[in-house]
Amino acid sequence: MLINSENGVIELETFNIQLYRGMSLEQLKQTDFYKEQYHNMWDVKTGYFWYYFQPIEIKGYQISFSLCFFGNQLDIIHMNTWENGDAKDWNEWTEEKEMKFFTETTPFSPRSLTGLQPKKRKTLTQAVPSNFPGEMYGRSTIRDAPAA
Repeated sequence: MLINSENGVIELETFNIQLYRGMSLEQLKQTDFYKEQYHNMWDVKTGYFWYYFQPIEIKGYQISFSLCFFGNQLDIIHMNTWENGDAKDWNEWTEEKEMKFFTETTPFSPRSLTGLQPKKRKTLTQAVPSNFPGEMYGRSTIRDAPAA
């Protein structure tokens, strides 16, 4: 997996796909990633549609994607990761443990990390230019592993 910090494109080499803001739903549906990993869809009833995918393994980590389309165009990408060694509660969480995934699997270091409460979402944000004038956006989301 490669994340281009210049333009926010996520490349999943295993499926020969690039995920990027503005990608059409029809383009996604033609890919092996969609055909093999699609789980379900949620129509938010506001023009937004969330597509959820089964986890894939990348360098020993389980990673799942949630893709939000506005109409027919990809607008938001959430990437969630977990492994058995992840913190089970807030007292076990450290930024170093969280960042380990990104330093081992991606070619960039994130600029900011915001941790929330135990078993809640932690958001890693990297501002990247989009293909739309005046827009800067890029976001990956990671969650704690469920308690054993």
